[in-house]
Amino acid sequence: MCQIKFSHDYPKLHGQTRGKLIFISKISKNDFPLNDELLEYDTKTSDGEYYPLPKTDYLQLIFLGNKGIPFCTIRRFTPDKFNYYSNKVGEYFEVSIEKVEQ
Repeated sequence: MCQIKFSHDYPKLHGQTRGKLIFISKISKNDFPLNDELLEYDTKTSDGEYYPLPKTDYLQLIFLGNKGIPFCTIRRFTPDKFNYYSNKVGEYFEVSIEKVEQ
């Protein structure tokens, strides 16, 4: 099974341990800037902190979790990542939370 890593626990995950990748989208920083609601949803950690996103183009990955709750994650865009995840749509990913001490 593939793995998707998170640096923190996030409320959006709802304690889910795996998810099926159902959609991938490229978000251009110039054409579609991230709105405040999406940033709040995607970057707020369970301890109330916010993960800083780089100022770049993004990939938005949307999963259907093992509790039936959808969640997304925004990642830095690279052509290699886009190709990798595009080929994984429909596959299951284990959710791995690897807390990073800052």
